[in-house]
Formats: sequence, C-alpha cells, structure tokens
Amino acid sequence: MSKLLAITAAALIGTGLSATAWAEMPGADGTETQIVMTPNKGLPLDVGGKRIVSYFQQQDNACGLTVVLSESEGGGVAAGGSEGPHGTRITTNVIPGQSLRLDGDKNSAAEFLCGPEGRKMNAHIYTRNAYPGKSAGKS
Repeated sequence: MSKLLAITAAALIGTGLSATAWAEMPGADGTETQIVMTPNKGLPLDVGGKRIVSYFQQQDNACGLTVVLSESEGGGVAAGGSEGPHGTRITTNVIPGQSLRLDGDKNSAAEFLCGPEGRKMNAHIYTRNAYPGKSAGKS
C-alpha cells in the first residue's frame, strides 16, 4: 500500500466524521447500491453499523483489495482511547470473476467483485437473505 493511501485511509477513519457525513455514505440508508470503484481511491461505506473504507489496486492480474473496518459509536467513528480511533485492516487478492463478501448486522452486506485482469472492481451494498434458521433482520 502506498504511503498516500495509508494516510488517506487513516484520515477517513481517524477524523471522526460527523453523523451527517456518515449518513450520506453509500449503504447508510439501507438501500441497494452498486458502485464502480476507482483504483487507488478510497471508498467509504456504511454496512450494518460498521464503517468501512476500501480501495483496490491491480495486482498480478487480480484485484488487491484492502478493507478497513471500524465500529460506530454515536454516529461517528469509535473512540480509541488516548491513541485515537482504531480500525481493523484486511488485505486480500480477489481473482477476476470472484468476490469478497462482508456481512453486517441486520442482514446488511457488502460485496466486492473483481473484473477482468483485476483492472476493475465493483462494490455492491445490499440486504442479504437471512441464514437458514434465522429470521430476517437478525444476524
């Protein structure tokens, strides 16, 4: 990950964006959303009470995907004590035609689909079907 991308992701998570800004993020209102991602550009999302910042880079004919997750607290980013907000970073390669799915609370989900040769990636925010034996709206 380039230093600029690391700083951008940390800034998005660490700034404690206002509840209004988070409410306007894709996925915040619970509607289904499709987004064509731009390589090396952070994409902030709200999925089931989690704040997500993701980006991808073309890497060995695949999509090198990085996702930073953080908890929500009172409409902002979770407090991280004296060191500031914390997040969990996940990095993986997604091969073309395959996807990575993140399931959130209340059956919300984000799916990242890798396009041909890793040149393109789509983000899909949606409400998934309940797991067998679970009622809708509960995880």
